[in-house]
Amino acid sequence: MRISKPAWLHHDADKKTATAIFSVDFHPDGQRLATGGMDGKVRLWRTDALRGGSDEPRLATLAAHTGAVLCVRFSHGRGQFLATGSDDMVVLVWELDRGADYAGLGAGSLGDAGSEVWRPTRRLTGHASDVCDMAWSPQNRYLATCGLDNRVLVWDARRGFARVATLDAHTGFVKGVTFDPAGKYLASQSDDKTLRIWRTSDWAPAATVDAPFADNIFSTYFRRPSWAPDGSCVAAANAANGRVPVATVVRRAAGWPADTSFVGHHAAIECVRFSPRVFRVGDASACVCAAAGQDRGVSVWLTSQPVPLAAATGLFAGSVFDLAWHSPEPASCGAGDDAVVALLAACSFDGSVALLELTRAELGAPVPAAEQGAMLAAHGCTRAYAAAATLADLHELSDDDAAGSQGGHVIAETVEQVQLEGLKASAEQSKSIAEESKAEQPQAPAEAPEPIAEESKASAEEPKALTDTPMPVPVRTKDGRKRVAPVFVRPLGRTAQNSNSTSSAHSRSSAPAMTVSADPPRLPLDAPLWIEARTDDKDPPLLATVADAPALAQPIAAARMRLHVPRAVAQLASDGPHASVVAYNGARGVRLACAQPAGWTAHLPGACTCLAASAQVAAVALADRTLHWLDAQSGARLQPPLALDAPAVLLRCERAWCLALDAAGLLSVYDTQAARALIDHVSLAPLLAKPDTAVTGVMLTRRGGCVVQCSDGRAHAYHRGLRAWLRVADPHAHAASDFRVHASANAPVATAGDFAAFPRTHAAGSQLEGIQESAALQRQRCGRGEPEDGSARVSAAARLAATVDHLEQQLLAAAAIDSADDVVRFADLLARRLAQLGDSRRAAHWLGALLGPALVPGLAPADDGDGWQPCLAGVPKRQLLRRMLGILATNRHLQALVSEYLGVLDGLVTA
Repeated sequence: MRISKPAWLHHDADKKTATAIFSVDFHPDGQRLATGGMDGKVRLWRTDALRGGSDEPRLATLAAHTGAVLCVRFSHGRGQFLATGSDDMVVLVWELDRGADYAGLGAGSLGDAGSEVWRPTRRLTGHASDVCDMAWSPQNRYLATCGLDNRVLVWDARRGFARVATLDAHTGFVKGVTFDPAGKYLASQSDDKTLRIWRTSDWAPAATVDAPFADNIFSTYFRRPSWAPDGSCVAAANAANGRVPVATVVRRAAGWPADTSFVGHHAAIECVRFSPRVFRVGDASACVCAAAGQDRGVSVWLTSQPVPLAAATGLFAGSVFDLAWHSPEPASCGAGDDAVVALLAACSFDGSVALLELTRAELGAPVPAAEQGAMLAAHGCTRAYAAAATLADLHELSDDDAAGSQGGHVIAETVEQVQLEGLKASAEQSKSIAEESKAEQPQAPAEAPEPIAEESKASAEEPKALTDTPMPVPVRTKDGRKRVAPVFVRPLGRTAQNSNSTSSAHSRSSAPAMTVSADPPRLPLDAPLWIEARTDDKDPPLLATVADAPALAQPIAAARMRLHVPRAVAQLASDGPHASVVAYNGARGVRLACAQPAGWTAHLPGACTCLAASAQVAAVALADRTLHWLDAQSGARLQPPLALDAPAVLLRCERAWCLALDAAGLLSVYDTQAARALIDHVSLAPLLAKPDTAVTGVMLTRRGGCVVQCSDGRAHAYHRGLRAWLRVADPHAHAASDFRVHASANAPVATAGDFAAFPRTHAAGSQLEGIQESAALQRQRCGRGEPEDGSARVSAAARLAATVDHLEQQLLAAAAIDSADDVVRFADLLARRLAQLGDSRRAAHWLGALLGPALVPGLAPADDGDGWQPCLAGVPKRQLLRRMLGILATNRHLQALVSEYLGVLDGLVTA
């Protein structure tokens, strides 16, 4: 086996830094390799260049998506079409224009380099969140797409890509799909720990496989399954055998048994992929499957052998996200044992692609197409193998058929026109999703929980920008800046109700869309948090300027960001170290069951959308915009339901504190025992001033404070006295400090699930540095890289001064997040550096701040009002003062200052 990693194959961000590559796929003829990356582009490369046989590697660059490209898939047969999915919620179908003159396209073309021209011929809208994976049916009749909206959408290519099926039985993010090569089934894999098999005849469920995933505790970015080319089995990623990560193989038999696994990887498996060819190994035939994941290696397996055929460990510096195979025709492979019979491509989070070449001596000889077709015929396939129909019938569609098809749009050939089409289609998308959700809602009795109220006639005079705002579609302007961005918080609902609409007595109501099964799987509340702000060129108008506008809607209208409300699913769970509460949604309300700290049950009249719990309080948000607090020890109510200005999208609990984030991006922290608000409707918009910045973590401090982590590597704590956000982590600041926090070189490569447990605990036990390291890892995950270290370019004295300044900020930041251990630690470090620097004025400032007003004669003793506070994050300041005096005394130039303050401090103790 020969392995190559071309250094020139990469995706570049705006700052020319390598970004993650999420997907890779070979053209059926093996001459092209497509890659999709975080830079929002699809790049096509010459396969012979990867093998060292060409000087011009890149064929084309496709840049019509406005978000990261998460999946690329060529159609079968001639490979005339390329489907791409992105986190802009759009699927594009590209066609190779073989007769185009690339040089005449000009600067506004969809490609910026290369010798081929690919034009988008269809734009498919319908997903309400990231499109994670897709698959073509064997004859290119159907295209299946899946995403983080918990749905699988099926598009009929012969009807102009009309949407013919919506499969929404999953209760978690759907992260992988694959078609049966015999054309009978479609398989989808989700975070709800199930692999579902669907019949393609009527798109009804045929089976649900969950046993291999029951013990799975691993979080992955993708769960990409693959069907064997002979149709005998389907391999699924991210399974577990106890605590061991495996890829499971589900056989095509009665009951769909999963009695075989690929064992050997040391971390979660992100993807599996079968070679499209069956190989003859000895006297038997076998299928070849590759598996890869978070251990940064690739393994190759034969279905006829219990051990891997080959394993490449340490191949990448990041998780492997996708795999692609190409097997040349048997006649073109050659006759020798060293002839290459299969190519395997793997892409990674580190932004690189590896090519593995396997020979006849390793895999055997490819089985002839006729014999492989006979294998599929045993499973009911009636077509001749390798006679897959192409999509030429797309060109035979009449203009009326193309225009009238659902979900399929003929789009323009320039980036600007494509983005304009996206804005026009967004309103239709919201309308279609709302109609679909309304049609799919079950008939519930009169006491069924009511959904979020829609707009009423009383608010008909609101500005159109507020009352009829469609789901935002991100648009990138000519200068590369995002003007509108999507907003995500965990699973997104299917309804298109405006989160900025006001409640009214005349608003329409219907039962919320939910999926309830006899034994519903649990949906843990540890999904990665990702919130982007919607920023417009003009601030949205305030309802205060509109006559008869209800006052309670003003916070929503004034908000500069809008969040989508999570839908009510069958089951929610809040599992923490001190509390475990599960919410079961039903037609007559929600049932709460607590297992820790005490066993109790409670019933609430509504559908639960958010849930959080601590050892003292359990918080439940319902779809009717109410927030309920229950005692975690007994289940008793603590307060009547709180009526929220906007639906809750995120809850956190710590001790008696409850944090609530609503759909208007306003954050509040409540003391549930004292019945008061510590933080009242504070907007997250100031933290998202840049259009490419998102909120990735929210935490409560032990004293009821709040810390928010952003994707740019910064973290902020809210100061209740100043009523402002304080920056407690900044990767660009203090570049020359000796205590600058970096992303740990030994830490695993960041994935989406790593930041659900924000904050981390630093190796030194520092909560503050754990927050800063977690933010730095998040910055790397977003492709921003590590800021340059400036310590090597400054003198020793300048570095010491920078370190003192940094430690001062760390001490104040520790106080802002209420971390007592960090306050003591950084006070000691600051004292040591001040003693080393010998700065008496700076030392006197800190000694005076810790001693308090007793230093000034005649000043009244300190109290708990607006003056000097005796504690810093719960640590007595004068106790810190005594520690610092002992350290500063090691510098003889500061001994006189130390003696003065020590005498005053001893006098206070004596008095």
